[in-house]
Amino acid sequence: MKRIVERKGFKVLVTVICILSVFAIMAVGNGYVYNFVTGFIITPIQYVATGTVSSAGNAMTPKKSYAEMERENKRLEQENTRLNDLLIDYYDIKKEYDELSQFLDIKKENKNFEVAVASVIGRDPNENFSGFTLNRGMNDGISVNAPVLTEKGLVGWVSEVGINSCKVTTILSPDTKISACDKVSLDKGIVSGSPELYEKGFTSLKNIQKKFRITKDDIVVTANSNLYPENIKIGKVKEISTDSYTGMPIAVIEPFEDIKNVSSVVIVKKFN
Repeated sequence: MKRIVERKGFKVLVTVICILSVFAIMAVGNGYVYNFVTGFIITPIQYVATGTVSSAGNAMTPKKSYAEMERENKRLEQENTRLNDLLIDYYDIKKEYDELSQFLDIKKENKNFEVAVASVIGRDPNENFSGFTLNRGMNDGISVNAPVLTEKGLVGWVSEVGINSCKVTTILSPDTKISACDKVSLDKGIVSGSPELYEKGFTSLKNIQKKFRITKDDIVVTANSNLYPENIKIGKVKEISTDSYTGMPIAVIEPFEDIKNVSSVVIVKKFN
């Protein structure tokens, strides 16, 4: 037993001597041994120790509570709603800008016009002459008899006005009575529609003199009156015909605008 104890003591002594020798060599400044000990023994131990502490720290970091997550989710939902509202506003502004750009030439040619850009928001299926409803009304300064047109030409006139909307009777309707003239021959008459011509998408210039000089392809425009400014394009003479009710000559007019499918217009609120 004594020999076993002596052997263990000897091994411990040898181990201590070896360790002291290593530190002695490091103290002398042997770079190789120093790098070996620090690079392959001490540094890995530090890394493991640091990683362990870091992991322990992360594990101890408190997570967000359910209430905090609910508040964050609500905030994100509100932000999303706000961005969607901004996007809708952007599209509305862009649409209005595009419409204004489309009718810019009208304003340039008629600087005394006070206009409102409007969109078609409804068509009455029981309306026989393509009348429609616009998204402008009394709140926008719209009044009955106001001319309605596009950049291509006259479309009709405001026949009813509500607070935020109005109804338009087109130049295809027999209810329309607009002073007009042939731009070439200067023959004057009244633009008014009829059921027969409506089927073709046409209207007519009636009440013209028997000795007229109107010819095919002449351009018809509005004549100056209290209700309509002059020189608003209406359409082109398609043919000379006879009114089936009066037997008087009429000029059949093909409107410049596709009235049955129009979607955006300008309402002339003032022109003097």
